[in-house]
Amino acid sequence: MYTDWLLVRRLALELAQRLKGGKVRDVGQLDDGRFALAIWTRGKTVLACVDVFAATPVVTLEDGELPIAVEPGFVRAAGAALRGSTITGVRSRKGDRILRFDFGTRSRFGVEDGYSLICELVPRFGNIVLVKGETVVAAAKEFAPSENAVRSVQAGDPYEAPPLRPGKSSPLLDEQTIASLSEQLPEGDLHVYRRAGKLVQAHLVPLSQYADEEHERAPSILPLLQETRLGSAHAQESDRIAKRRRALERTLSERERKARAELSQVRGKLNDVAGRERLRSEGEAVYATLHELPAHERDTAKEHAAKLFAQYKKAQSSVEHLERRAAELQSALDEAAQLRWELERAADTELDDVAQAVSGNETPQRAAAKPSRKRKPLQYLTAQGSRIFVGRTPIENAELTFRVARPDDLWFHVQNQPGAHVILQRDDREEPPPEDVLTAASLAALHSKAKQSPKVTVDYTQRKHVRKRPSAAPGLVFYTHPSSVHVAPGEPALDGQ
Repeated sequence: MYTDWLLVRRLALELAQRLKGGKVRDVGQLDDGRFALAIWTRGKTVLACVDVFAATPVVTLEDGELPIAVEPGFVRAAGAALRGSTITGVRSRKGDRILRFDFGTRSRFGVEDGYSLICELVPRFGNIVLVKGETVVAAAKEFAPSENAVRSVQAGDPYEAPPLRPGKSSPLLDEQTIASLSEQLPEGDLHVYRRAGKLVQAHLVPLSQYADEEHERAPSILPLLQETRLGSAHAQESDRIAKRRRALERTLSERERKARAELSQVRGKLNDVAGRERLRSEGEAVYATLHELPAHERDTAKEHAAKLFAQYKKAQSSVEHLERRAAELQSALDEAAQLRWELERAADTELDDVAQAVSGNETPQRAAAKPSRKRKPLQYLTAQGSRIFVGRTPIENAELTFRVARPDDLWFHVQNQPGAHVILQRDDREEPPPEDVLTAASLAALHSKAKQSPKVTVDYTQRKHVRKRPSAAPGLVFYTHPSSVHVAPGEPALDGQ
């Protein structure tokens, strides 16, 4: 939604009605980076949240609490100046998208003092400036004359508002309508336009250019701005997540490209040394026929045979190294394929785990300021009293296999395909019934890359026969003593816990 100066003027009126006389209890920064004032008004605390750096800069009123967090310098300065003050008014600047919150304080000696918080709601050029009188105390974004030839914003300097932009003052209305609204804003509900339920635009008067859209009326601009902010925040978060997925995909693709290129070189060298037995045979043939040569040719023949045996010995010693390196590179390609599948199936909230697996770290590094509650693993109970656990991410796979599962529990994994780790365990430590084995195998098939196949081969073994791959990503293992079953992928009718 585009907000012109007339809508900002309506916003100023609504904020003044809601907040005038309210007392500032606290000042802080929200987890998403927005500046916020906690204001006690009408018997409760509301947050006046200012987001001047968004694509659509907005001021919203919201419920909630300020987090306890490290405060940037501007937030500290604003807090020191405004805590305990009273909002005496909210004003807007005619012709521009600027909101000015005025605050009054009275010292214990009865001396009155005042500050203003100026919110410049201009896309790409937004700012928040704290002034005392007309002198800049602090700003969210300070800049000197050398950085901006038009104006500067620095602590200690007089505050100058951004210059009004020449031309039409609102792209939504014609100049005649703007002139009629400049002196007296219409009261009553706003005109709101939606497309497929999504907010497109709103204004004080009907907008002919949106006549084909869904039309409704709304009594306040504040909920509309909140809707705009949430929609923008959701779009930005979706874009951030998409970018993160693409970055992980690029990392895996580059890893695969390098591994394939080196594997091709190694296999080429193995092909070159595949004829090493021919070198030995040629050398032995030289010695076998040495007695048939004239005496003056025997020394030359011996030197040639020695060179053949040296080449054979060198080729023989490199084979073991090349074969070991080829196995390592093939394992790296298998690991990348597993991680690529994990990335494809991961929900947005599970990307942290995948990123940690790609980096090879088994301990997720989530935001320290927001410790997340550890979620319960995906678990099923069978009618025969068995528990089945399914890993949903590489980290969960490692957690289930090496921390939840006991040595004699059964461990399942689809054969020769990327897939989840599945654990089957019983409290009585008895051998699980065959139907539970098939159930666990079906779940392993369902949570694998082969889930679209009509039948899938699933290996299972006791957990004590499963080992981590050295230097591999979390959840990458090798196993021994497997049995196999052929099952159809599916989620049985069980009680999920």
